[in-house]
Amino acid sequence: MPRKGARQRISYVLPLAESTAGHRLGVNGLAIDEKGGILYSGGRDGVVCAWDLNLPRSNPSPDYPRKAAKGSTFRQQVQAHTHWVNDILVSTDGQSLVSASSDLTVKLWRPHSQAIDTPQTIGRHSDYVKCLAAPSSFNWIASGGLDRKIRLWDVDGGGAQSVIDVGDDGENPKGSVYALGVGGHGGSVLASGGPESVVRVWDPRSGERITKFVGHTDNIRSILVSDDGGLILSASSDTTVKLWSLAERRCIHTLSHHNDSVWSLFSRHPRLEIFHSSDRSGLVAKSDLRNTSDLDDGISVAVCQEHEGVSRVIASGDNIWTATSSSSINRWSDVDTDTEIVKTRDAGPARSHKHRPSASSVLGSPVFSKRPNIPVNALLRLSSTGSVPSNVRDPDAVTVYSVSSQRRASIPDGADLGLVVPINDTPEETIQGHHGLIKHFILNDRRRVLTVDTSGDVVLWDLLKCCQVKSYGKRELEDVAAEVNTVESVANWCTVNTRTGALTCVLEESTCFDAEMYADQVELENPIDFREDQRINLGKWVLRYLFAELISEEIARDEQWRRTLDVQRVERENVRRANAPPQITLPPAGMFENGPQSSKSMMTPRANGHGVPQTPALQIGLATPGPFMTPSMLLPNNTGNSSDGSTAGRSSFQGTRISTEPKDYFNSGSGVPRSSQDVPETPSAETPTAEGQSLFGKFRQSLKKGARSMSTDSRIPPTPTAAKTPMLPENDSSSTHSSNKDKDDPNHVSEEILAGILQRQRQLYESHLNAFDKKEMLKSAITPSLPTETPILRPPGNTMVIIQDDKPDSGGASDLYRGTVASCGKDAEILERVVPAWLGDLLLYNKIPFKEPVKISFVLVPWHDEMPSISSTADGYVKEAERLTSISDNVRNTRLNANRMLRARKIMAYVAERLPFSHLPELSEKEGGPRPEEWLELMCHDKPLDPLQTLATIRAHIWKTGGDILLQYRKKGDIKLGRAAGHQSTQKRHSGSDSFSSDRDPMSPISHN
Repeated sequence: MPRKGARQRISYVLPLAESTAGHRLGVNGLAIDEKGGILYSGGRDGVVCAWDLNLPRSNPSPDYPRKAAKGSTFRQQVQAHTHWVNDILVSTDGQSLVSASSDLTVKLWRPHSQAIDTPQTIGRHSDYVKCLAAPSSFNWIASGGLDRKIRLWDVDGGGAQSVIDVGDDGENPKGSVYALGVGGHGGSVLASGGPESVVRVWDPRSGERITKFVGHTDNIRSILVSDDGGLILSASSDTTVKLWSLAERRCIHTLSHHNDSVWSLFSRHPRLEIFHSSDRSGLVAKSDLRNTSDLDDGISVAVCQEHEGVSRVIASGDNIWTATSSSSINRWSDVDTDTEIVKTRDAGPARSHKHRPSASSVLGSPVFSKRPNIPVNALLRLSSTGSVPSNVRDPDAVTVYSVSSQRRASIPDGADLGLVVPINDTPEETIQGHHGLIKHFILNDRRRVLTVDTSGDVVLWDLLKCCQVKSYGKRELEDVAAEVNTVESVANWCTVNTRTGALTCVLEESTCFDAEMYADQVELENPIDFREDQRINLGKWVLRYLFAELISEEIARDEQWRRTLDVQRVERENVRRANAPPQITLPPAGMFENGPQSSKSMMTPRANGHGVPQTPALQIGLATPGPFMTPSMLLPNNTGNSSDGSTAGRSSFQGTRISTEPKDYFNSGSGVPRSSQDVPETPSAETPTAEGQSLFGKFRQSLKKGARSMSTDSRIPPTPTAAKTPMLPENDSSSTHSSNKDKDDPNHVSEEILAGILQRQRQLYESHLNAFDKKEMLKSAITPSLPTETPILRPPGNTMVIIQDDKPDSGGASDLYRGTVASCGKDAEILERVVPAWLGDLLLYNKIPFKEPVKISFVLVPWHDEMPSISSTADGYVKEAERLTSISDNVRNTRLNANRMLRARKIMAYVAERLPFSHLPELSEKEGGPRPEEWLELMCHDKPLDPLQTLATIRAHIWKTGGDILLQYRKKGDIKLGRAAGHQSTQKRHSGSDSFSSDRDPMSPISHN
């Protein structure tokens, strides 16, 4: 259900050409189900993937080299989110997976469940959700985000258990939560960190703060808590890892074995004595602090080096997996820190035959081991106070080393250690990702988009057909754009993004109906006979067919509902007739012929046997047929026109905008045929009734107070307003009472959603049932747009459709519905609860929110005085305007404005109609005169204009400045001018003026200032 006061927006995601499994963008989260041998990954494309590792599930064998693994295979994936997945967790039993996303949601996915195959939302934040943490029991989940809140959620769907305000009610602007850790018995200790560089420790049961640790100097990116809750390990962008003691309330040690921002920590050791860490430079290190009296005597080994920052590292058995901004996931061999430390890399047998040479002797005593040894140049110094081997010649060129005395190898003096070289130089396996879209460019027609993917391929897309048009290979985006772009200007009707690696188009109520295109520009498989200069609304067009299955489903449900009502009506009628008296006894004919009767006969009977005197001349008349009262006579006054001629409840919506505007010279319409013969009829169509008499006119006005218009194509005769749900004028004092009564009704549905529209429509069906001929069934009030107005589109069935709640005070939008074009019909029950009323009006009644068209001002003058000024020949239709300083003083001009979509040829027709006959071309006896664009030419900045260019295009690409556009007209070529005055009617016919109004109209799309 949409939130009150929130705005709903509609998005659709164009399907990629390759629908293979795997991520399209970088991976942010990793989790392992060790029992099932499954790796889960969450990516920036909003996808959660599952991979079968096909590795031994027991502890690593001491026998090396081991057999090569079969390799990971794809298991399944789900489009869990519509924005980046920032973190994921999997339960110990592997049955539940929780993901946190920048789409503001926390979702639970049960990958092994057959009943639920899509993630379910268990919680929401008001800003990006950055991290997750959970106790080993996994009975609750903690999530933290940029809204400076830590929220604890019930995994079983019980909602929020508690909320911890890290931001201190707004007094802590750096209270965003980037890292969480849970430990202690039953998860009794919860630690958080973020940009304030402070580790805060909380009691998750009470929400009270236990303590806080200050010491880091930059954002805290990762936190681990020991099983007993006594130790906390934190990693920060200040390049350090700190170990904190909860009992001592202080930092025990600061580890500085990284030279860049530390992004991730991972440990399975109950006291965190062995852990992995990764940083922004791509270095992954393994640290072992066991059996040391001083942490400086611990050991830290460079395991591997990625080519980019490692956002997440996890380990299982003798393998580690790394996630980076790449769509691929690498598996590396882990390091056994119990083996000997030797001087050279070629000491001992190789751990992987792919990149490790065979065993050889080492400096000093030979070492024979079935496990690979650790070369000293792979060691990292744990802290600035750690010991440095005395024989390192260039300590500034390496990260120096600290090795526990219990495991220190015999290193002779004079040995050259060189720079730090990680143990692994190539991964054991790469789980391949795919190429996602990372950049886009919207062309001038606002219908096509160019994109670039991670491989550099440039592709052209069609936003209306929801498909790929052409691939241009690996080229520069700017070069391709210069080739395919057109010279035109179209209003912004959508926003486009590629943040999930696919092309997403977002439509909002305030802008999605702003853009139009001319029907003669449409490429259709089956041509349609459009009217001249008919325009198609782009937002209306694409929405009509994205939800085509929903419309079909609602039409089918509507028909079933009407059939059910008709059956009930027939049953009631049969019962009424069965219970009707066989005859009606009339009083004697002369009963009242002799004037007034006795006082007794003039008494109205009462239940107590006494009578009440009647007022003379007000007796109850005989049961004879009276005047027939039509349903329209029973309608309240507010359903018709007021005494002053204005319509009550003025509409703020329109079906087709041009249908409510008067026809005029510069109004070409937007898709409604001019005559009733041009309108294709639906199977159940009858002649439309007048707008003021439409049955559902008032209903549609009241669907949303002050925001719904009367139907222009009702199929049901006027009938009385439903007594059950009276519709009152907005200024009626009883309307407030009625509204409050509806809210108290448990069956009341908000009128801000599609379900509310349908409920009100069905109530009207019931209340007007008796107004019909008993042999007819109720006619449907659902009238979607016809192909003549919105030509048929066939978007791919797997095109994703998303409805989101977007609240201005929130950090983003949260999902209300996510499905596909093909699934909208079967998801009708869900969609009825989330589709906003403005979209419901469009889909069911072909109505869009009214918006004043954008107009552009321009001035029409002759080119170098070659032709007369039209201002002096308009016969009073055009008033003279101010004199232009750039034109000679003897030329008077007219300042005009018109719809931004007006084409230049319409302006030419306007000029041709107002020129004297001496400046019109001669007429042919057979063909008549030429069209205005054939002998007239419009100029702007001394450039001839294409007759099909619009005013918006002229302003954006030719005029290029503010103020009124100066347009000049002239004769084209060698056309001979001079027409006899007797051809006036022919002149108008060939100038195209027959489609315009000759009367000045203040509501005209072109007017004179």
